[in-house]
Amino acid sequence: MKLLTFVFLILFSMNTYAYLDPGTGSVLLQVILGGVAAIGVIIKMYWHRLRAALGFAQKDEEEDKDDE
Repeated sequence: MKLLTFVFLILFSMNTYAYLDPGTGSVLLQVILGGVAAIGVIIKMYWHRLRAALGFAQKDEEEDKDDE
């Protein structure tokens, strides 16, 4: 059945003419920049958790104060 569908699409295909206006590029650019900004905000929101998970978190100052 898949082969028959494929043959049908190949034999009876027509040319299609599509038009992308100049505004399409700016919309794509806005989507990409918005995604980058969203990733930056997410990283900023979870920065301390990320550092702790990677093992770069600094020791709490409270532990140092308790030793005194």
